[in-house]
Amino acid sequence: MPKALKNNRQQRFAEFMLVTVTLFWGATFPIVKEAIELLPVMAFLWIRFALAAVLLGFMAGRSGFATLGKQGWRKGILLGTLLFLAYLFQTFGLERTSSANAGFLTGLNVVWVPLLAGPLLKKPAAFGAKIGVTIALSGLILLTWQSPWSLNPGDILVLICSLFVALHILGLDRFTAGYDARALTFVQIATMAVLGCVGSLIFEPVSWPREWPTSLISAFLITAILATAYAFWAMTKYQRLTTPTRAALIYTLEPVWAAIFSVWLLNEELTSMAWAGGCLIVGGMVFAEAWPMLRRKNNYLIADTDLNG
Repeated sequence: MPKALKNNRQQRFAEFMLVTVTLFWGATFPIVKEAIELLPVMAFLWIRFALAAVLLGFMAGRSGFATLGKQGWRKGILLGTLLFLAYLFQTFGLERTSSANAGFLTGLNVVWVPLLAGPLLKKPAAFGAKIGVTIALSGLILLTWQSPWSLNPGDILVLICSLFVALHILGLDRFTAGYDARALTFVQIATMAVLGCVGSLIFEPVSWPREWPTSLISAFLITAILATAYAFWAMTKYQRLTTPTRAALIYTLEPVWAAIFSVWLLNEELTSMAWAGGCLIVGGMVFAEAWPMLRRKNNYLIADTDLNG
């Protein structure tokens, strides 16, 4: 088999695997919304992440942890703290807004990243990112429209979540070089489990389920195994086989899946204006990520025309 054909097949399979990651992430929104009706937020989070950490610890193995050292553990704890705050605001937000809204609003991290990269990493936002933010914010207004317009408390919490997701993504860009990805992911997830457990013991009436209905067991298994351990493994293994831009575009499917599963599993209803707002948010995310690729392609075509002219 020609090498180019083999590489194309590997890339297509890798991108399919990343699509499955967005599928499981999207499915968790209605699943978690139902689960936190049975268990307090932090109690649910710490058990979910403790189960995922056990699986990731086995996946990393002794050789993976050997790459960390004290610096690796410190960076993993910092990244885990950022990710915990993201999930905390997201899950509290889910108590107060629809899971479809939460999915669309969480996805806004894709446009916050290039805006925050300027002041934090000295990587100024590109023109496409600024236009993408404008489109997405227009979608946000339509998605949450009411008269008079205002964001409900749940939407605000999920918006804050999206900022912490963006900070976590920037932290991954800054801190992960030289470390085994599975071991560093374990440290992050274990940190989240510890923070959730401590928070639950201090602030919540119960930190362990008094009953184990099938829906709660299913929620733990799906979120811990598929949406956390599997998702991080697939990202680690397959994202490197495609381009960052294509991977980012694939990740914009998460809010789409969230809306589909919310309508299907929870019978949530979105108005035509809300659907239009959701489409604009996804469109803004796609534009922000696709703009550099389109610009490079256009520059290549111009250069090729000049050479052949």
